Amino acid sequence: MSIQNLLEQKTVIVTGGATGIGQAFAMGCAAQGANVVVADMNSAEETVEGIKKLGGRAIGIQVDVSNQESLTGMAEAALKAYGRIDGLINNAAYFREVKLTPFEEIDPAIWERIFQVNVRGVWQCCKAVMPAMRSQNSGSILNISSVVAVAGQPGYLHYVATKGAVLAMTKGLAKECGSAGVRVNVIAPGFVITDATKDRPIEWQQSFLKARAISREQRPNDLVGTAMYLLSDLSSFVSGQTVVVDGGHIMY
Repeated sequence: MSIQNLLEQKTVIVTGGATGIGQAFAMGCAAQGANVVVADMNSAEETVEGIKKLGGRAIGIQVDVSNQESLTGMAEAALKAYGRIDGLINNAAYFREVKLTPFEEIDPAIWERIFQVNVRGVWQCCKAVMPAMRSQNSGSILNISSVVAVAGQPGYLHYVATKGAVLAMTKGLAKECGSAGVRVNVIAPGFVITDATKDRPIEWQQSFLKARAISREQRPNDLVGTAMYLLSDLSSFVSGQTVVVDGGHIMY
């Protein structure tokens, strides 16, 4: 394993991999030698073709992370194509439709839907890949939370609550999966500029930038290096950890 091929001969599933942060993760995994399964509610053709044009290996599959049967099919497709599952990035999330709302006014239907995708979806994705990882006695699961789960954020209690749940689940999963050789960690990004976030109130966006030690916008590629480390054997003794990647907003 060289530093240029951290994921050589590994197969990684990226949920929500068709656009934005997920697309950056998928491209990054391919660049490090992985077989990539780009899983998304929408067509992943653009991302898959982009990977192939760069000489990488990828397949796309449409999935609904809130549907266990769909996720079982995702795992089966990965195994059929590549014979193993070494990594999972739980990136899919319900956020584009989430609006700034005082907590007393949150629609219960929106609350239920965001938990269905952001929390139950993560759990169900882990369930789908665990049989393959257990049979290999190895694997790395990377959950994507948010800096708001650490710092709090007014007006987005429903989203903050789901991302806090992801932090807690990561710790529980790490303890439960370690005996099977499976590591579970979490990245908590700061506010990242993507198509799904660029329409947020400019004052809200600026509040994140002003709080950072590195005072620039955060882009999807800023998360890729940390993800590659946590998926690779370089982090073989790291599990249950939260890595905040936000330009120095939150500091431990």
